[in-house]
Amino acid sequence: MAIGPGDTKIVGAAKSVWNQAKGKPYTWGGHTTNGFDCSWFTIYVLQQAYPSRGFTFMTAASIFSSPSFTAVKGNPEIGDLICFPQGPDVPHDHVGIVYDTTHWIGSQSSTGVALVSLNDFFWSKKPHFFIRLLKAIS
Repeated sequence: MAIGPGDTKIVGAAKSVWNQAKGKPYTWGGHTTNGFDCSWFTIYVLQQAYPSRGFTFMTAASIFSSPSFTAVKGNPEIGDLICFPQGPDVPHDHVGIVYDTTHWIGSQSSTGVALVSLNDFFWSKKPHFFIRLLKAIS
């Protein structure tokens, strides 16, 4: 999979937040650098990258359905969100951010905030799709 140049502002914010949250455990409902869940890590990064956009989503579901994002057709780019549906009845389960050409970053219950290989044995086998922040309203 080829990863395009994408949104370096989101990736820069993700790196900064990751550095602040390293070593902190995953926290269900956590929304600070003392501990995040996947949704709040993603929201916090988006808030840091684009403070004027007013990102106040509460769950992965609201990110996936937000009109601020569009489905990626073709190859993902850095800064895109990687989304893992749970199944047809629950189309949203986990979310992270494409970090570079070989990784995404997110807060996982097993690791807290961490880089994950796009070829990771566990995650690469799960169905997933990508969405991109619409830049026209940045």
